[in-house]
Amino acid sequence: MNKRISFAGPSITDKEVSYVLDAVRNGWYENYDQYTKRLERAFADYIGVKYALATHCCTVALHLAAEALELGPGDEVIVPDFSWVATAYAVAYTGATCVFVDIDPDTWTIDPQCIRQAITPKTKAIMLVHTFGHPADMDEILKIAAEHGLFVIEDAAPAIGATYKGKLVGGFGHVACFSFQGAKMTVSGEGGMLVTNDENIYRKACLLASMGRTDSKAVFWSDMLGFQYTMNNLTAALALAQLERVDELLAKKRQLFDYYYQRLKDVAGIKIIKEKPGYKSNYCYPSILLDSTITANRDEILARLKDLNIHARPGFPRMSLFPVFNQRFENPVAKSVEQRGISLPSAANLTEADIDFVCQNLINLLHNS
Repeated sequence: MNKRISFAGPSITDKEVSYVLDAVRNGWYENYDQYTKRLERAFADYIGVKYALATHCCTVALHLAAEALELGPGDEVIVPDFSWVATAYAVAYTGATCVFVDIDPDTWTIDPQCIRQAITPKTKAIMLVHTFGHPADMDEILKIAAEHGLFVIEDAAPAIGATYKGKLVGGFGHVACFSFQGAKMTVSGEGGMLVTNDENIYRKACLLASMGRTDSKAVFWSDMLGFQYTMNNLTAALALAQLERVDELLAKKRQLFDYYYQRLKDVAGIKIIKEKPGYKSNYCYPSILLDSTITANRDEILARLKDLNIHARPGFPRMSLFPVFNQRFENPVAKSVEQRGISLPSAANLTEADIDFVCQNLINLLHNS
């Protein structure tokens, strides 16, 4: 069997081991939240915002964001129809209605023109996604939001280190959320982060994340329906070590993308999703779209690659088709990516020779199947 070419996976060094070991040995008693607080402060400083709240995962961070903005029944939230479903479910948890719109064919991020077309008197927020580490068109989205008085939530789950016009994503909207899940560029197994410059959003999110506990009338008193969404100290130790290596990890992802780009840019029938001028992607998941000249079946290609121990993945299905929503928006670009999109392996342990192997076999399957 060939070496496993993993779709994703982390880079773990002695730094991570030492931080976690220290948390295991010493992160209790008065130090029970030492790494969590260090991580929150370091993350806020890195993004350039005032507040950061470490959470169990990004999904719950997104839920907290939606709750802190007081989204609820009767409200509509505009959401791209191409994302991991946590983007939409975080809205649905509040009782608000997702309105799914199409994506930009060049970036796979939410299409601002489609946002404009979807706004109604019930629209309260825009939930954008910095898809696979490529920033969304923040200038246009913020302009639309300002014109209509809408909240902006940045789902930046895979986008740590990505920048829009020189500014790190996560500091544009009212609130943003990041992920440390094991397939991301920076990992902690599970883990998330909510960031904001709004003190009221931060304080409400902190209260909700800790079961709504206020101790206002008695010890353990809760004044509202809350959740247990906080991050533990051990997880935070690993996340902090990864954050401190973020520039190194970003450089590795961008190097892997460059290997792919140099080998695939002239291949007929492939569109590579490449950062636009003024945008800097972290290339968390390098992706391609097969055009109509490729007659090979996308899913068959993925299966054949897996037979070679190359683990790529298909584009997300449109969330609007899921039973919980079942809204059946057409969204033709998202539909095309669903059917013809491929995200290529980009695990941190891959080498240039591994990328060669992936590209040689991919090209052969595209043109000889």
